Amino acid sequence: MTRLFENKTFERLFEDGCGAVYADFVFRRCTFRSCDISITRDPKLRTTVRNIELIDCVRKRDPAGLSCPIIEDSFIENLRIEELLQTWGAVFKHVTLKGRIGPLMLSNCLGPTSTTTDAMQQAFKEANAAYYSTVDWALDISRAEFTQDCDIRGIPAKLIRRDAETQIVVTRERAIQGEWRKLDLDKTYWQVGVDLMLGRGDPDVVLIAPKRAKDFKELLRGLQLLREAGVAEPD
Repeated sequence: MTRLFENKTFERLFEDGCGAVYADFVFRRCTFRSCDISITRDPKLRTTVRNIELIDCVRKRDPAGLSCPIIEDSFIENLRIEELLQTWGAVFKHVTLKGRIGPLMLSNCLGPTSTTTDAMQQAFKEANAAYYSTVDWALDISRAEFTQDCDIRGIPAKLIRRDAETQIVVTRERAIQGEWRKLDLDKTYWQVGVDLMLGRGDPDVVLIAPKRAKDFKELLRGLQLLREAGVAEPD
């Protein structure tokens, strides 16, 4: 049975990763402040979140991110994020983002803390790769209207459902040819996005022009330049 929460505030809720499963919740017009889930440095102890809906919710200004849960079969619509929300080492399966979504960074790496070791990072890298090898699609962002930057790292582009007009794929193979460096992209952050992809050693990256951002038209123009130069993958 699905449990519904409406107009509730959740504050300072923290959950250490212990392999738990949380499923079948709907949050409508709820507010989250200083909350985190699946706080662990062992991928075998990650918390699973499944069949969750967040509708018209707010994540208050908060420097804390979201740790490394497994999030599956979930739907998020109109999430106001007052400060960049970062996930660290999380993986996704059948997760849809729709409507207005605030600034977001999804990273396959663990958060940069004093307790994070290279061995831990490698364990998550291997665990995430194994997880995604069994996934038909991870994220659907085709109907998301981001208000600011959405930075997705470590999720294979082929597993992301996109809006072809405003969300493109650049592969490592095309990026290392360097044609994108000849383009007039100074009023965008696409140079940074491609450079970061190359520096991380990722095979590809999805570049997303946030539809609700003030500089959307300039960012969209930059994506078109990448298409015309043959840097973006054909859709």
